[in-house]
Amino acid sequence: MWIAFSISALIGLVAGRGIVAEASAHRRNLPDRWWDPLCEACDTSLNVAMTSCRGEQHRQGTVSWLTSLVTAALFGAVSLAVPSLAVLPAYLVFSGTMVLLTLTDLDTKLIPNRILGPATILASGLLIVGGFISGGGSGLIRASVGGVAYFGVMFLLALIARGGLGFGDVKMSFLIGAFTGYLSLGHVVVAGVGAFLLGGVVALGLLVTRRSSRKDAIPFGPFMTVAGLIAIVVGDAIITWYLR
Repeated sequence: MWIAFSISALIGLVAGRGIVAEASAHRRNLPDRWWDPLCEACDTSLNVAMTSCRGEQHRQGTVSWLTSLVTAALFGAVSLAVPSLAVLPAYLVFSGTMVLLTLTDLDTKLIPNRILGPATILASGLLIVGGFISGGGSGLIRASVGGVAYFGVMFLLALIARGGLGFGDVKMSFLIGAFTGYLSLGHVVVAGVGAFLLGGVVALGLLVTRRSSRKDAIPFGPFMTVAGLIAIVVGDAIITWYLR
């Protein structure tokens, strides 16, 4: 267990560097860059810790190195939550995708197809293979049901909201629903309800502190990704608490 945790956390540190590189490339409207993040001031590579660049030693924001640490901690936590090591690669790809899409949505208010599409194919493929290896056929059925159900609900809400909910969020809901659904349909509910609870609390806080008005658009994707990851890592505890 702890070996898987340590290896996953180490992979998370490395993956965090790629996430920072790709998020920066998307923000700057550059071609995909999955390694070697660049300083946006002088376009030279960042140092190992991503605290400054190797060219002019420009100091970098906390987001870069913090992303790597958060990804490492997340990967370690996910390794302890998955039901089988066979599906762990799929869940690590999913988790890294959620971190990356959180950054892109906060930066540009977009869920880019060039990231979501390949990630959905890769993560889903790994989940199917891992599910068959571990004998989790029922989990794959639940994943299909969870993905379709979450997508259907979000698609309906997008039609009702008439532009208040981006279709990128709707497409992402299938991936979140599938990976939470593999664990149980209760995890899908935790992810869905949690997204709206988190969104409501943050929106209310921004209104109360006057950091935004009712007319300001708040990206919903980050609430979906965070809630989905919470459901995977501590969903069992939340479900047990609720059913007491």
